[in-house]
Amino acid sequence: MPNDFTDMNTPNRNVSNPLATMMSNSDSEPKKLTGRDEEDCRRMLFNMFGSRYQIIGSRTILKGGFLGLGQKEYCEVRYIVKPLPMSSSESFEQTRRQLIEKITGGQGNSISVSQLANIDKKLEELQNSIDSKLSSISVGAASSEHPSIQKIENLLVQNEFSLSYINAIKNRLKTDLSVDELDNFDAVQRTVVDWIGKSISIYPETIHKAPHVIILVGPTGVGKTTTIAKLAGTLLKNASQKKQPKPSIRMITIDHTRVGAEEQLRRFGVLMDVAVDKAESAADVKQIFDTYKDSLDVLFIDTPGYSPNDFENIGKMCGILGIPGMNKDVYLTITASVKARDLVSIIQVYEQFNYDSVIITKCDETSAFGNVLSVLSEKHKPIAYITDGQQVPKKIERASVVRFLTNLNDFKIDRNHIEEVFSEKSES
Repeated sequence: MPNDFTDMNTPNRNVSNPLATMMSNSDSEPKKLTGRDEEDCRRMLFNMFGSRYQIIGSRTILKGGFLGLGQKEYCEVRYIVKPLPMSSSESFEQTRRQLIEKITGGQGNSISVSQLANIDKKLEELQNSIDSKLSSISVGAASSEHPSIQKIENLLVQNEFSLSYINAIKNRLKTDLSVDELDNFDAVQRTVVDWIGKSISIYPETIHKAPHVIILVGPTGVGKTTTIAKLAGTLLKNASQKKQPKPSIRMITIDHTRVGAEEQLRRFGVLMDVAVDKAESAADVKQIFDTYKDSLDVLFIDTPGYSPNDFENIGKMCGILGIPGMNKDVYLTITASVKARDLVSIIQVYEQFNYDSVIITKCDETSAFGNVLSVLSEKHKPIAYITDGQQVPKKIERASVVRFLTNLNDFKIDRNHIEEVFSEKSES
């Protein structure tokens, strides 16, 4: 584990006006910031300073715990903030004043009119020369990083997309679009929104042979119990609206770790007139399944939530659910506000359940979905449902590309276009 800062870039001086830079050192002193990882630090710095910050070093540190136990890794970065550039007139006047003070030793009234005129002439010539060189430098810089790419990067950061996802979008803009195409920022936004939409995978709704077993797994606190009640309630509501026979539903809880978990599911069961059973072992689950499988349409199984680091209990739970002959759908349940690095760990540790897709809960508790969309795209995981409140059976819906795209912050969204492009992908 690295303990020392690793230099990343040499801090640049404020070159927006070299005359001012020549006469004074305007670089800010390096500061420190701590976050979950470097991406988290970059997001905080962008929120504070926009694109004016520059990271000059980083290291991994340990924090928390008791007497050195249970510590977690964090990223600490050193950064500087580039000063706001002076206007040309402000810079010229400052440089002129500093030159006069240097020549006269601080006694400005001892300089002659002819000397002053000569200084002004030399400064003007120097300014014109530097302006000409800066103009050529700016043209070269623009060719490597087009302003539209910078704007798109800022928008993606605001929406909390991961650093790897942002870099992939930037690289694609550079390779797929010409300079003329990049000049049309509205068209660039539309293209990027399409790319984001195409990176979102929606789990198709399929008809299963009864009894269909639905299992929700995931960390603690993501709302699995409430989501099961919403799914069951939606089935009952849809059957009633379509004047179809009431489906036969049963719910099992194997969550004996959370206080009140069984009682919460039983309260939902009473409200919906759905039977609830408790199981503590694979034998219990098999007995309940074998007893009711011939008369059931859907069997829901609620599971306990464990930390992604609790490999032992997660492994035991996987064993309890490993009942042969069950026609099951397993959903990984996560919250919309989960951090990208945490989501990667969750996805990896729950792979042993062979889950089919993902349910995103608590969508009302965040305004940015980029972190979740980034990781799920990179890990090729489809999304089945999203939830955004506590009401049962309301506040749950089939996942929709259009829903995610229309909730992008500060992007210019052509709703008619995305509905036309993604209508089939977003159908429920």
